[in-house]
Amino acid sequence: MTVTLDNGSLRLKVNPDLGGAVVRFDRLTEQGLEALMRPGSDSERDPNRLAMYPLVPWSNRISGGGFTWRGAFYPLAPNLPGEALPIHGDGWQRAWQIEAQSPHELRLTLRSRDQPPFDYRAELVYRLEDNALEVTLAVTHLGDTPAPYGLGLHPWFPRSAEVRLDATAEGVWEVDGAQLPTLWRRLDAGDPWSFARPASLPAGTIDNLFTGWSGRAELRWPERSVTLQVATDASRYLLFSPGSQADFFCFEPVSHAVDAHHVDDPQRHGLVELERGERHMLRCRFCLAGP
Repeated sequence: MTVTLDNGSLRLKVNPDLGGAVVRFDRLTEQGLEALMRPGSDSERDPNRLAMYPLVPWSNRISGGGFTWRGAFYPLAPNLPGEALPIHGDGWQRAWQIEAQSPHELRLTLRSRDQPPFDYRAELVYRLEDNALEVTLAVTHLGDTPAPYGLGLHPWFPRSAEVRLDATAEGVWEVDGAQLPTLWRRLDAGDPWSFARPASLPAGTIDNLFTGWSGRAELRWPERSVTLQVATDASRYLLFSPGSQADFFCFEPVSHAVDAHHVDDPQRHGLVELERGERHMLRCRFCLAGP
């Protein structure tokens, strides 16, 4: 079942049963719908072929078959065929419940307790306002044992030869063959992975975390006269694309580092330990600029 929001300028289609994912995000034109994220279909059952989904209770990969927290080891199994490590938590693979709905806003909730120490209630709100999509993702811990949480959004955008990204960051993490971080390096102005000014995407594969981000970015498709501005309270983003031959790229605002559950100071790398009843939130706004 899909739910459609429409404010006369933008249209959003969501599938609550499929990870609360966005199926399509479009602007309305005289010629019809124009995709602002890579469009999916109502019949698609793979969230990775849709437009966007939430990341909760963590983002990206966790190594080591699980992690230790407060002296206890919590095993985690791989949850995606073809991926050796557990990835993106469980929120994107579960059915969400509709709590409230109006023509411009959809409020979803999820109760999850099957992956200790994560025992939580998540809230996901999509709201259309003028020329923008506002997304709020929040998690409340309900377990007796404190647990580390991270949040993110995983949008998929259409890739073209002309697309440009403007998203200033202090540095980027190099990764190994398992896509786990190995070395952080500072981004200078001349670095081919610097997006301090509007720049093309790398020709080769990229699946890396950028840090020291202001939470502001612009994605531009000059051939379509489309500019999408991103504003969020996240300080990191992941940039993913298999290469110039792909028809998509992902620009993912996230709250914590990849595999932060295994670093010496996980909270310095963005994880937030929640006691019972405590809440963690991420907000993001995708705004269509110009006429």
